[in-house]
Amino acid sequence: MRWTILSTLLPLWAQQSIRDSVIQFFMPSVVYGGYAPGGDLKQRFGWSSVLGGELAFKTRQNLYLALQGGGLVGDKVREPGLLQGLLLPSLASAGILAFVDENGKFFTPNFRQRGWTANLRLGWILSRWRIPGQNPNCGPFIEVGGGYLSHRILIDKARSERLPLLEGEYLKGFDRLTAGWGLTEAIGYRFFSNRGLINFFIAVEGGQYFTRSLRRYVYDRAERDERKRKDFWAGLRVGWSLPLYEKASVE
Repeated sequence: MRWTILSTLLPLWAQQSIRDSVIQFFMPSVVYGGYAPGGDLKQRFGWSSVLGGELAFKTRQNLYLALQGGGLVGDKVREPGLLQGLLLPSLASAGILAFVDENGKFFTPNFRQRGWTANLRLGWILSRWRIPGQNPNCGPFIEVGGGYLSHRILIDKARSERLPLLEGEYLKGFDRLTAGWGLTEAIGYRFFSNRGLINFFIAVEGGQYFTRSLRRYVYDRAERDERKRKDFWAGLRVGWSLPLYEKASVE
């Protein structure tokens, strides 16, 4: 009798579709985030971009767990006094950030932001408030989570120049490598197409990371950096998703 009931219910279960049912599935995504810095991060960098991915699993209750990570880049570096202790007195007094290489040639290095972030987040899709006409897997969502942030200053000089103080292991004394754990929050909207062609999300997001320097000594300041930092950011995160579920679910 038990097997008879199960054999009757299983085909009905398999015939449920994303169009009219809340279903469970994995949803890997390609993600871009753009963030304005706050706190101590604002004193060092400008606008930051994160390009990476997200792997999430959504349940039939529209709850999901997501692992997100990506590389951090930025072109605006504001670090006060960076490399000032290495400048020639004549150049420093003139306010010129330039160095003389081994061949006697003047050059000015470029500074960029580099790093990475990884976060684990718990989200809930509020399908009750989805846009009319969309399936019950869509809707506004809220997320909370925590993770790790690492950032540093990339000192980029032309390959033709050479300056021993800015080569190899010496660079670790100037790059301000910093990292720590923190919290993230986001609100946004997730959309999943009935036909599986267009699936995306967009969210407003904030992060509060409590970091400190991973370098024991800062060469250009001639001091230890043991200060505890509060690196905050806020911005916009967008992504394209590929929901993975049984083909029978959309039939």
